[in-house]
Amino acid sequence: MAILGMSEELPKRLFKPGEETEVHQINNNCKMVRYFKRLMEWLPKELETVKKDPVFAQIFKLFDNGLGFSARVIHGFLCRELLTYKDHELWFVFARRPLRFSLLEFHAVTGLQCDTSLSLKELVDWDDDGGFWSLVIRTNKGISIFELWEHHRAAVKKWSNADRIRLVYLCIIVCMVCGRDEKAPIPIKYVKLVMDLEQVRNYPWGVASFDLLCESIAEKRDKLKENPKSYVLDGFTYGLQIWAMEAIPKLGKLCGRKLNKSFKNGPRCVNWMGAAKISYEELNKLENILTPKDDIYPYISWTGNYTVCESLQFSRRDEVEDDRVKLLMQMIMKQFDFSGHNWEYEETPVFSFGVDNKEGEKEKVATHEGEGGSDEEPNDKDGEGGSDEAAGSNEASGSDEEFQTPKGSATIRAKDTKGKKRLPDRGMEKKEA
Repeated sequence: MAILGMSEELPKRLFKPGEETEVHQINNNCKMVRYFKRLMEWLPKELETVKKDPVFAQIFKLFDNGLGFSARVIHGFLCRELLTYKDHELWFVFARRPLRFSLLEFHAVTGLQCDTSLSLKELVDWDDDGGFWSLVIRTNKGISIFELWEHHRAAVKKWSNADRIRLVYLCIIVCMVCGRDEKAPIPIKYVKLVMDLEQVRNYPWGVASFDLLCESIAEKRDKLKENPKSYVLDGFTYGLQIWAMEAIPKLGKLCGRKLNKSFKNGPRCVNWMGAAKISYEELNKLENILTPKDDIYPYISWTGNYTVCESLQFSRRDEVEDDRVKLLMQMIMKQFDFSGHNWEYEETPVFSFGVDNKEGEKEKVATHEGEGGSDEEPNDKDGEGGSDEAAGSNEASGSDEEFQTPKGSATIRAKDTKGKKRLPDRGMEKKEA
């Protein structure tokens, strides 16, 4: 088969197999648990009203079912990424087999509107009513969801019921669907959208959420090789995790359980519950024991696994071509056996500097003694108001309940992990004061 000699034309792995890094936690900006709890305390009646709107019904269902977030699954897959020129499509490799995570898969998992052909009417400014929306949000573009909670909690209750409902939508959009930093300024575009709820229902939130997740992953690629203790991710990260659980059924069994094994015609995120506790050791062992006979699905769509691999509904006009991806897809369609394929990986340049004098030797020793520190200034902010390193130092500050939704069941344990200490999977929403 001529295609066997083309390994050099396939995408390369980010890491050499077996040399993937490990992190203590991911500061997950998709704060689903935190903001459902806050909204139930803050605006419970308005929250109940919004829950009746089907536009984000799958997000509410995911919370109610109680699937936990797994930082180790997310990080494990980010380290197994295949590097391509694609801007709106991610490829990964697990057990030597390639897997695609595109807008098609994201729609199948989340059920969010991902139709790229939708055209919406132009967003317009709302009327100046002299209320909070006009005086504070419109004029103060730096306000955040966190500030609204911290400094305007009581004042919000005096707003009109329509404005309170808009705020609930805004919290769900910013902190869950799009997974943005709660302390970052609220995008004015989102504010304009919630002023017209019909626009909210027609807006392609899946496209916005998926793109933000892809951008955040792209920003972290180089940082992963620095072996950080922690880092921050934007976007609906649960979508990536549930996709991995669906694409690799045996991984899904480790992370949780399906409510209905014959589930069809719905977003797959509503069919899972579980604590999602899994160690790096379990993840690596699963990869090593999977055989060509085990099910792994390179494509997932709404109608099933491997039934659709491309769709105009989810195509992007500005997507770049990559001949290596085309070749990869041809190999998948021809059912190429990747079990014996050795994926090439991206080499990290190593620089050495000659030292000709004793002072130079002292300088070199001093440099090595300082390794492991942060290159950032102490006051640099990232994510939830702190640096990535600072986020990592708080790993032990919370309980497992903070990192899963209320009804999460105990994870199915791997048979050969009996007797081994299972560390909590910090996926991390920081502990609230």
